[in-house]
Amino acid sequence: MNIQTLTLVIAAGYASSAQANVTFTDGVFAPASWTSNTIADANGFGSTSLETQFLTGGNSNEYMRIEINLVAIAAGGGVFSLNRNTNAFYDPSIQGAVTHIDYSEDSRNFQPVSGSNVQGTGLLIEQGGKTYIQRSPVLVMPNPGFSDWAQNSAPGLVASDLWEVTATGTLIASSNPDFSASGAVMQFGFWRGASSGNFVGTDFRDAGIDNWRVVVAPSPASASLLGIGLLLSARRRR
Repeated sequence: MNIQTLTLVIAAGYASSAQANVTFTDGVFAPASWTSNTIADANGFGSTSLETQFLTGGNSNEYMRIEINLVAIAAGGGVFSLNRNTNAFYDPSIQGAVTHIDYSEDSRNFQPVSGSNVQGTGLLIEQGGKTYIQRSPVLVMPNPGFSDWAQNSAPGLVASDLWEVTATGTLIASSNPDFSASGAVMQFGFWRGASSGNFVGTDFRDAGIDNWRVVVAPSPASASLLGIGLLLSARRRR
């Protein structure tokens, strides 16, 4: 088999393998598998969040509970709990450009107030030193629908559905992750958040997450072209 034929055969293999989705899941939430930090905007200064693994009571057994203490010193105060999985990484330059991402989790609202959304939630992506969180749509968990565990999902997410959140809690809609083959390595996780609206004062928000799941759909074309490029480069070196 000559090098040209070998190039086409292996490139076809790249195209075939690139069609396989890449899936990350966690239904245990062991502390070593997650890192978390809390940020608040200027009107929510002093807000905190606590992320704790519980061994029973999830869907089923282990889950993570996120308790947010929202301190609104003015209307519109907001706080974000940012959670990253230490085992969930995707490299577009090797695994292919991302066409879309399917996100899902099981959510539960631990507060009995009917109609209360308690917390917002969704996919988180860390890339190139920036944090991006899902904003279209923001998933919520109102009672009574989430008074027990229920699935919260957002299929078909594209880059513009995630916005950068800065260290001061500012959301930038025009700053989005890079899903192309030239994009940096992505780390996946989830966010939780709360905002005060017109309320001023302290408010407690208590909710849980289980069966976290991220499915990345790569682009077959980008990975196959990457394979051809690598092999042609090898051919030139020969």
